[in-house]
Amino acid sequence: MAEFNSHIITNAGRNLLARALAGEGKVIFTKAAFGDQKHSGNLREVTELKNKKLDLNVMNIRNDNGTAVLTVQISNENVEQSFQTEEFGVYAKIEGDITEILYSYTTAVSADTFPNNRLGKTYESIQDIYMAISSDIEAEIYVRDGVIYLTRDIANQVYTETGLTAVGTLKGRNNLEADKQYLADNGHWYKNIGGNRTWEATSGTPDEQLIPITWKYLYESLNNKENQLIQNLNGILGQNNGEFPIEQAVAGNVYYFPRNQKYYYCLKSQTSRVSVPNADFEELSIYQNRKKLENLSKYDFVDKTAGTRYTSLQFEKIGNVGHVFLDIPSGVSNTLNNEALLFTFPKEFKPKSFNLKVLVSYPNGQTARTRYDENTRNLYILSPIQVVESMYLDTFYFLD
Repeated sequence: MAEFNSHIITNAGRNLLARALAGEGKVIFTKAAFGDQKHSGNLREVTELKNKKLDLNVMNIRNDNGTAVLTVQISNENVEQSFQTEEFGVYAKIEGDITEILYSYTTAVSADTFPNNRLGKTYESIQDIYMAISSDIEAEIYVRDGVIYLTRDIANQVYTETGLTAVGTLKGRNNLEADKQYLADNGHWYKNIGGNRTWEATSGTPDEQLIPITWKYLYESLNNKENQLIQNLNGILGQNNGEFPIEQAVAGNVYYFPRNQKYYYCLKSQTSRVSVPNADFEELSIYQNRKKLENLSKYDFVDKTAGTRYTSLQFEKIGNVGHVFLDIPSGVSNTLNNEALLFTFPKEFKPKSFNLKVLVSYPNGQTARTRYDENTRNLYILSPIQVVESMYLDTFYFLD
């Protein structure tokens, strides 16, 4: 294949990138092409090959930290006349556009003869093309049905759905990105589970934080995680009272049913053998959710007025919603100083956050700011005011 100069992004290509960065859509690379003549002058202004001879299929693309790596298929299957490869271009469009544009263009340093097909398909190769693109651009390819064949590398990288971005080879880079996949020297792709980290550029061998993207590994990993999950659940539950079938089940115990891999809470003791969960057993997740629903309708009330100088200090809660009512008589409100402790929330009524910043004074409408200390559950007055009326705090909040 001929040796080419570096690709130049055309003005049309730059406009396409600008549109993509503005959020108009994805960049879709549609094809590449050879020509047997070449432009001179300002190549950024080129809008089409000077004399296109052969369209090439784009098989794959990946965005490697701002460098677009296009994999193209080159074949002489449809070439009736040999030609000199003097120019090369890549075409693209924004998703939804009808027409494509010449995205990049380059000319040959030294042209080569591309053979015709008189003796059949005698030339076929896969080539990677490197060109500039923004690392913020999301790019895809357009593939015409039935005109390309798979290489093992592309099949491993693209057609095994992983949901991971394929960045490129391990060797030659100094940093790895979290949850991206990289190609090792052994020809396999690996997911980086070690987060954003540095990498030895001379190494193409994966470490323990690069896991293989293979069905075998995923299958083994799922099995291991299932066993670990069972152990973790046992630890969370603080008990594992056995598996079905059970000779004698005890109310309040938890039993594991291997057939559906679920845990069941025993509602009523059983004196005879139980092979499968019956009506006296409730799936643990259902049992826990039912308890949560019961808690949502559970009402609690506590009166903390006694021992204070207040007319009223009361707390209520329903589910995870709390309510506090404070009535400060006029004889007390005008004695409150800066950072004076108003009250301490009872432990079971502790707010998740307490954003009320004022106390309201009636009837003149004056206010005073408050400060809540989540470590001590104390509520302080932050900016005292001179009032002779009673003051009130009446508000709802979320419980911690």
